[in-house]
Order: sequence, then structure tokens, then C-alpha cells
Amino acid sequence: MQDLLYSLTQSISQETPWLLPLCFAMFGACVGSFLNVVIYRMPREMSVNEPRRSFCPVCKAPIPWYLNLPIVSWLLLRGRAACCGARIPMRYWWVELGTAGLFAALAWSFAGTDVLTQALLCAWAACMVAVFFIDWEQMVVLPPLTWTATALGVLAAALSPWLVEGQALDMSEGLMWALAGAVSGFILLKLVALLGRGLFGNKKRIFEASCTWSLQQKEEDLELRVGEEAYSWSDLFLENSNRVELLDATSPELGAEQGALLFQVDCVQLPDGQVVSLEDCEKLSGTCSGLVQRREAMGSGDAFIAMAIGALCGWQGVLFALVAGSFIGIFWAIISRIGRGQPMPFGPFFIAGAFFWLFYGQQLFFRYLDWCAD
Repeated sequence: MQDLLYSLTQSISQETPWLLPLCFAMFGACVGSFLNVVIYRMPREMSVNEPRRSFCPVCKAPIPWYLNLPIVSWLLLRGRAACCGARIPMRYWWVELGTAGLFAALAWSFAGTDVLTQALLCAWAACMVAVFFIDWEQMVVLPPLTWTATALGVLAAALSPWLVEGQALDMSEGLMWALAGAVSGFILLKLVALLGRGLFGNKKRIFEASCTWSLQQKEEDLELRVGEEAYSWSDLFLENSNRVELLDATSPELGAEQGALLFQVDCVQLPDGQVVSLEDCEKLSGTCSGLVQRREAMGSGDAFIAMAIGALCGWQGVLFALVAGSFIGIFWAIISRIGRGQPMPFGPFFIAGAFFWLFYGQQLFFRYLDWCAD
């Protein structure tokens, strides 16, 4: 069956090389429209199937099909909802256009494979696009999407193990290679995160004299104020594993003796070891002599992104994407004037590095190895 698909794909590519990329681009635009639903609903724990029809996120009015045409509708509506006139973020248009472009580029770049492999590559790319924009907007990586991308990467490598340059692999070898790449990618990012936490994860401030502190609700988020400094709770706990410790702290509301108060995302541990839920506390205050932040230097979700990249690109691709993504992230921080200490997701830049590997990186990598061998 796969040989038949390969022969048919090569016949079409030789006679009309533009046909398959065009078909994939049109299908990619439709997939991008669905990805916008995924990007909006999944982080909000909403079903992507119910309601079936897309709706305006502002007035909740259903959007008719003729106003929901991929790429075209946003341009015709000039970025405004027809129902209430609310602004439609340009992200919707970029997702549809970008997915269409990615699908066309994958079909063109990997024309030497069969159409089934190209479809699997596009499905992997679609999952990564969803991960990209969810992490960009919400700074969270949803494991179901990365697990799906991992499975698609493994299947693509098993059916058409073209990923190892210059080696003829059969299906079983391609499957084992993909699984090894997924595991090694996950472990590699976990090690990088552990190293980063050891080097950059702790931030400690000791005050010359005891100062006041308070924790209370501010609009839709908690605010921790220590002396003159104010900290957003969502920024302090970008990762649930983060911790904030107040040194030599007192709190009349908690009835705690002077000692360390260890805050987690939803509770606080008193000096005697007792744990109190923050839901039971309207406002906390007291004094302290210092503040210690223990945070992850890299989000735990990035390891799942590495797993998905490793399944398709191997450990070489993960390493390349890690380095390339770091440079892309630094460049973006400079041009966007993002200050030091300001939270910024790494996942989107990591994924951008992986796409660069898919289209260009692996050729450069293996040419470099050949050059070294000569």
C-alpha cells in the first residue's frame, strides 16, 4: 500500500509539482481555522466539539459559515466581528495563513516521500502550531497536544524513516529511532531545566530591617506586596512547582510564630509545618526580614515539547532546536525590549527552532558531519 502511495505521489510531483502543495495549503487553511478553536478553548477547559459552531468570544453570538471562511473572512471584515463590532485578534489570521503555508512548505520540501507521510508531517505541524500559540498567549503547555504530536512523529518515522540522512532504515528501525529520540529529548530538557534551576532558579533578598508584607486579591489575581515591591501571583507561580519563602515572618491572621512562611500556588506552610489553604484566607499580612523565590528556570512543559520534537527529529533535532530557539528568543527579547526577569515563554522559540531544523537544519548538520569525516 505504501509503495503504491509513493509511486502515485512521485508521479503527481513530477508531472505537476505545484498540485500537492496547493492542495495541502488549502486544507491547511481549514485546519488553521480549527486550530483557532483549539487555541481559544483548550486552555479554558472548554470542549472543542461543543458548541460545534464557532462563536464570538465577546458577545457569544454564533458565527455563520459564510463569515468564517479561512484567511478571507478576517480580511473582508477588516478584523472586526460582524455581530458586535468587537476587534478580532490578528492571531486568528496568522494561524490560518501560517498553517496553510506550513502545509504547503512540508508538501514541497518532502515531495520525495509518499502523501501519507506528508499528511502525518502536517498533522504534527498542526499540533505544534497549537502548542506555539497557547504557550505564547497563556504561558502553558498542554500535554495532550504534545503527546499527540509525539505519536504522529513516531508514526511518520516508522512509515517513512527518511529522517536519518544517508541511512537505509526499515520500519522497525525507524520506530525504535523515533521512540529513542522522544525519550532522549524529554530527558535532555529535564536535565537542562534542573541545571537552570540550580544556576538561576533561586532569587534571595535580605532587608536591612524588617518590613511589612501583605497578600490580598487585586482584580482577578492575588498580589504579594513586600515592602515597596509588589508581585503578581500569576508571575510568581508560572510553574506550580515554584515556591516563595518569607524569612523571619509573622502573620497575625495565621497565628504563626516568627519563622519561615513557605508559599505554594494554593497554600502556605507555617513554621510548625501546618499547611493552610489560601482559599480560606481573605487577606494575610505581617512582617518579614527577607524574601526567597525558588522557581523553575525553564517550564516543565518544555520537556514535553522536546519529546514531540525528538520523536520526529531525533536528539540532534532537539539539540539544534534548543540552541536555535535560544538565539531566536534572545533576539525577540531585544527587539521587543523585554526586561530582565520579565516572564517570557520559551516553547514558541523552541518550536520555531524545530521547524528550522525540518526545512534546513538537518541538511546543514549532516553536511557538517560529512565535512568532518572528510
